[in-house]
Amino acid sequence: MTDPENLVALHTSPPAFSQEAAEQMAGEIFGAPGEARRLYGERDQNFRIKTAEGPGIILKILGPSELPEAVDFQISVLDHVKMMDPGLPVPRVRRAADGAGHVYVQDAAGTPHMARALEFQPGRVMDSIEPTPGLLRDVGATLARLNKAMANFFHPGAGQKIVWDLRAIETMRPFAALIEPARDRALVEDVLDRFLAFRPELARLRHQPVHNDLHPGNMLVNEDASHVTGLLDFGDMIHGPLIFDVAVTAAETVGETLDPVTYATHVIAGYDAVNPLEPAEFEALYEAIIARHALAATIMAWRKRNDPAGAEKLAALAGIGIAAIQAYLAEGKTAVVARFRAACATPMEADSAALAARRFNVLGKGLELSYEQPVHLVYGQGVHLYAPDGADYLDAYNNVPSVGHGNAHVADAISRQMRRLCANTRYLHETVVEYAERLTATLPDGLEQVLFVNSGSEANDAAYRIAKALTGKTGVIIMACAYHGITDVVAALSPYYGPFAQPLADFVEVLENPDPFRGRFSGPEAALLYAADVDRAIAALEARGHGVAMLLIDSAFVSSGIIDTPPGYFAAVARKVRAAGGLVTGDEVQSGFGRMGETFWGFARHGVVPDMVSMGKPMANGHPAGALVTRPEILEAFTRKIDFFSTFGGNPVSAAAALATLEVLQREQLQRNALRTGAFLRNELAGLQGEFPLLADVRGAGLMTGVEIYEEGQPSQALAKRIANGMRQARVLIGTEGPGGNVLKIRPPLPFALQDAARLLEALRGVLRGL
Repeated sequence: MTDPENLVALHTSPPAFSQEAAEQMAGEIFGAPGEARRLYGERDQNFRIKTAEGPGIILKILGPSELPEAVDFQISVLDHVKMMDPGLPVPRVRRAADGAGHVYVQDAAGTPHMARALEFQPGRVMDSIEPTPGLLRDVGATLARLNKAMANFFHPGAGQKIVWDLRAIETMRPFAALIEPARDRALVEDVLDRFLAFRPELARLRHQPVHNDLHPGNMLVNEDASHVTGLLDFGDMIHGPLIFDVAVTAAETVGETLDPVTYATHVIAGYDAVNPLEPAEFEALYEAIIARHALAATIMAWRKRNDPAGAEKLAALAGIGIAAIQAYLAEGKTAVVARFRAACATPMEADSAALAARRFNVLGKGLELSYEQPVHLVYGQGVHLYAPDGADYLDAYNNVPSVGHGNAHVADAISRQMRRLCANTRYLHETVVEYAERLTATLPDGLEQVLFVNSGSEANDAAYRIAKALTGKTGVIIMACAYHGITDVVAALSPYYGPFAQPLADFVEVLENPDPFRGRFSGPEAALLYAADVDRAIAALEARGHGVAMLLIDSAFVSSGIIDTPPGYFAAVARKVRAAGGLVTGDEVQSGFGRMGETFWGFARHGVVPDMVSMGKPMANGHPAGALVTRPEILEAFTRKIDFFSTFGGNPVSAAAALATLEVLQREQLQRNALRTGAFLRNELAGLQGEFPLLADVRGAGLMTGVEIYEEGQPSQALAKRIANGMRQARVLIGTEGPGGNVLKIRPPLPFALQDAARLLEALRGVLRGL
């Protein structure tokens, strides 16, 4: 086993200079006469020079093998940091009388050494302090400031080769064989090999100069240990992945009261608040932290053979390292990374009960919280939502983030456009027009012009205004239990609200739910039998002097219980309404954009082409956006009579968000995924009906699934709610729906995959067995 020459040379102890020699150098060269006291240094000989006036200096006499460019790197970066962030507590360079940053001195054998000096920084060394969460976050924030200050700096000396560079694991790997006992050796070797396999991923991460050694022994704090007052020892700086710096500090800034991962989460949260980490960096941090511990154990074993005195200084670090590696591996990468990311999105004290009380105070108690035990969420990714402690909830309910929570492509599009321009549609803008072109290309011929608004409610409101303006009539036909939005007019078209619903307005008629499972009709004639109810509705509206302006239907019949309507029902109703002079509006807020799997738009499953199509919620993946698409002659006739304008509707930021969402939908073939995963899910749910008869009916299409819950032969809202709350406890989020509130609603983001469906099924099976 041969020592690596280029690394060993940097880590052998140099001949000692006496205190007297240090005092002479300090006075004659750096103008700081005073009393010298020797300090520990891994590669340098360090002295505290206490002067009669002022704080004094730190004199550093470097090993004979130190490279001049590496030393100049340290001096130059400190000057650069002072310029970029003057308040950052880094050492200030004390120059020689001639202005030089370092000078050469000779030891007793005549060997030249570089010597340099730094202004002394007062404070308590942090390694004797049990860090509080507040101090840990300040450590992270201070490191982030340092990294930001160093980001735009480069120097040839940054290429120095040192054993503490995680990339040196490739060279140091053989020395892990020196570790005892054998079980520790095997653990460290596994981690080192794991990092070597991961190393190619580092090339994709941000690189810059990093301190690479900011542990508690290199930090000073104030008297009450509430914040950092000094950063020391820049001798291990390298140019490397940014996360190397975060990993060192997160791995080694620990105490005795918390577990290693919790210490790290606070450091990382403090860092992210100042210098946000990228998604890939969170993943890499896990690997870098355990690798840092493994490398420390390896270096200690190597030093123990080559430099026993130096190895003693590493014993404490190696001691915490084995236990830390075990803790990280026991929790697992997925869970630890989730904790890191949740901590970055959470205040230091995350009290859900207190937050609920504050919410009630400022938002009122009428604003409903889902589930008996409300869910406190801090971030989402894909189809997963995370609590402050990193607990992972599978989202099988929210259709708004249609292409997944935290989608990077959508978020980047919003951020990029917001930095450029956010105006209204009275100015020319490429993105607004491009999105309208891309959107209408997904619709049937004739549906070619777009009226941009901010929500599905506004889109349905605009549809009614257009229908009234074009037909000269005011009557609207909707489904019983329909939900179409929250404006005053559209709320009148939403009897969904049950006991809170307004009495039906005089201009509204509702149709019987065409439910083959619970309704009056089934079989081949069911569509026509149910559709006959529209004749009654038309006659009633005409008798009251309203006539029929519009039919408004959600083609997934969600608020009706996600019912599988008899084939031909929607088409038959649409024909009758058009014959009565009304327009047909398809409310695609919930059923559009590929959710139904078979077709991109829900109405296409019914063989209907509406006169107007309203859309909202999932259109821009959660960014407020809505639209009404119609035929050119309809929009032209409307705008001749009414000057319609929405200040924010179709603004460039909303258009960028919607365009990015559509791009992800199409590029990732999420409609196909909805078809495949939805079919699998319903097939498996149907398979559970034999074991659990309370699952009375399973229905839906794509990623829109309803499961009717019965108890003792009757619909049971109470049992459906118990199941939904049980699923919440199992960390799978679903809802309830339908006229009786007894239908489980499963309506996840569109990236919901087969493995996610399997997790839902496993959780549901457990909840049902627990009933």
